[in-house]
Amino acid sequence: MQTLISRLLKKARAKIGIILLLAVVLGCGAYGWHEYEAFFQVPTARLSAGSFYPEMPPDPHHHYLQIPLDHRNQALGNFTAFYLLSPGFLAGEDVVFWLFDNQQERVGMINDSGDFEYFEESLGGLSYVLMGNRGVSPTLFPEAFNKDGSTNYSRALRFYGSWEQVDDIEAVRKDMQKKRLLRKDGKIMLYGGSGGGVLIQQYLDKYGEHVSRALIESSSAPDLAEKYNTTFMKKTYLSNESLANSYFTLTQGGDYTTSLAFLLYKIGLTGNTDLQNRIVNIKTDRFALQDQWAYLVNWLSPSYNYPFVHRILDAPRELEVKVRIYELMGEEIESYHPTSAQDVCLGYEWTKVPLADFIKAHKEGKIPVIKIQINRSRYNGEVMIWSGTADQVFSEQMGQWLCQSYPNARLALFNETHSRDKYSDYQLEFR
Repeated sequence: MQTLISRLLKKARAKIGIILLLAVVLGCGAYGWHEYEAFFQVPTARLSAGSFYPEMPPDPHHHYLQIPLDHRNQALGNFTAFYLLSPGFLAGEDVVFWLFDNQQERVGMINDSGDFEYFEESLGGLSYVLMGNRGVSPTLFPEAFNKDGSTNYSRALRFYGSWEQVDDIEAVRKDMQKKRLLRKDGKIMLYGGSGGGVLIQQYLDKYGEHVSRALIESSSAPDLAEKYNTTFMKKTYLSNESLANSYFTLTQGGDYTTSLAFLLYKIGLTGNTDLQNRIVNIKTDRFALQDQWAYLVNWLSPSYNYPFVHRILDAPRELEVKVRIYELMGEEIESYHPTSAQDVCLGYEWTKVPLADFIKAHKEGKIPVIKIQINRSRYNGEVMIWSGTADQVFSEQMGQWLCQSYPNARLALFNETHSRDKYSDYQLEFR
């Protein structure tokens, strides 16, 4: 009898375990689906004046302020913006404004000193400021969308445009000056890389009198690219001639996928030319099993997986990313039709696909082509430009042109890639 009872108890426990496991799986599935739907939901409201995000209450390191929705038409009202001060921030000392152009989306709900780890690796020991940017979650604008949830391309360019962001940066500087967080003269320093380096150039053009010095890393300039009859992004042939030749041959044979271009581009951020060549090799050598495996391992990484990234870019909360890409490269992407291996640019090969709706809107006359023109000659403060000889995104030559464009600039050339992490300790000290 006892044996029978014991067996029944074991079966009961097993059934309960299965039921609990199913409940957990169903619960996780429901939560995941809810988060998925929330991620792709069109924003319907903004944070009201006087409110704050519960995950990030105001304190000495978290500041909120009201900024015009449209600096050119302030009658449209304000939105609630925020900025963050570094863990070791000292009021009244030299302050660095770290500018991101939102494609990196680094600044979000930062509510703990541990969340600053990434930033401390680059500017640790300095007093720096991070800003929550318009168009980047959680600061989303319902005004950029139509009532049916579709994108209003004209308003998206208007409200999410980088020149509006430049005025936002100035609003933060004024707020900090009013709160006596800056030097008495209200001057700041600027730091940023990649697209953020272009944002620095834009701020210097409009508000350079408030900046003592600036450090621009691994960046470019659309107006200088036009001036020197080249491309904003570096052509692949200049970084990896073999890859450019192989890739162009594939496109001529019709054997082309955006997914491959994106994967090769992402690998290029780290400068791994050997891996790039191995992966493109699988298109011509089907028996290169090790290369096939290398392709699969990298393609399965979410940040290297184009179908996954493309789906993310379709989300309303990623609209600002597409706005910025269109600002910087829209005109070049529209005219991008490589006729030789020397013309191949992996950055344009994949961005032209998620940007197709903006290009269509331009062809239909809904939006103009954006031209960012910058006057660098009138800024006399100190500027340092960093360029990497192994950078596959922006050319060393562009770094030289940038340096020549500012009256008081110097160029630091590194044996570095676009990711700028080869000599991280040295570069931290350099900064």
